[in-house]
Amino acid sequence: MRGWKLTAVIGLCVLLSGCGGEEASLLSRAAEIEESAVLLTVDGRETPAWRYLCWLAFTCGEVRERYEEAGLTLDWSTPVSGGSLGEYAKEQALSDAALYATVENWAEDWGCALTEEEREALTSDPETEALWCVSEVQGRELAEVGALYAKLCERYINGEAPLPIALPEGLFLDRILVSNDRENARETIETLFSELNGAEDQQAVFTSLAAAWDDPAGPRQVSPGDWPAPLEEAAQALEPGQISGILASEEGYSILRRLPDQTPANGTPEAFDTLLQAAAEQAKVTLEPAYARLNAAAFQERLDSLRAEEGSSR
Repeated sequence: MRGWKLTAVIGLCVLLSGCGGEEASLLSRAAEIEESAVLLTVDGRETPAWRYLCWLAFTCGEVRERYEEAGLTLDWSTPVSGGSLGEYAKEQALSDAALYATVENWAEDWGCALTEEEREALTSDPETEALWCVSEVQGRELAEVGALYAKLCERYINGEAPLPIALPEGLFLDRILVSNDRENARETIETLFSELNGAEDQQAVFTSLAAAWDDPAGPRQVSPGDWPAPLEEAAQALEPGQISGILASEEGYSILRRLPDQTPANGTPEAFDTLLQAAAEQAKVTLEPAYARLNAAAFQERLDSLRAEEGSSR
């Protein structure tokens, strides 16, 4: 599962509470899954399909925006690290759903709940409603999770909630990956490496190439065991800002860039976010058969069509 700007994502949901019910039914119809059906469990906590589907819609929209900004044609079958672009979108949505469930599990474990006054203080931001595609009741539920997150973070910062998990260790890295599934992958990575070496601003060109090729996760912390040994060994030898040569692994051909250390200090909001992300990644996630049948490309196509029909009928 990916790293994420947790404060921004969860904080945004504190603003949600008034989304239209029609949009929630669009998600269900686009996925052909009953929105109240349990789609996954996270450490025993059941997650209804609508929660996962709103994250899938969000992730698909985000991917499409990145491709449009890069001037690339979006093809959900494009091979990326670990599978296709469509599979990547499903995995990222799963990561976000697991994150929300982990917040609720932590709140339950710590005996942390919202007061009636805190619930009443939750407000709505109309600009976010179409993006999240949830009903008023569902939006309120997501908003309450966001408020729980803020309350848990405050307890952690105040030293009132020591966590049974340590800050993860690892290097902060970005990479350009050309998957083995690509035709002439070796020649392609050599062309990219030549372009990189001839660039006046190598850092800027690296960022652009990394975003355009087959590892969509972006810059992140890589812990021991996350990557194949040849990549880890090469990464360890890099200084911050330094770029590797061409490296071969089972995934394909990579060029790595080591980033400055970003490990947050204990007792800070950044540390809480990192701990929460690590707990979500380590959680036991059980998926229902409907998850395997869900196709991100088909879901996004049907959702676009349903939204267009909905808009033209108004």
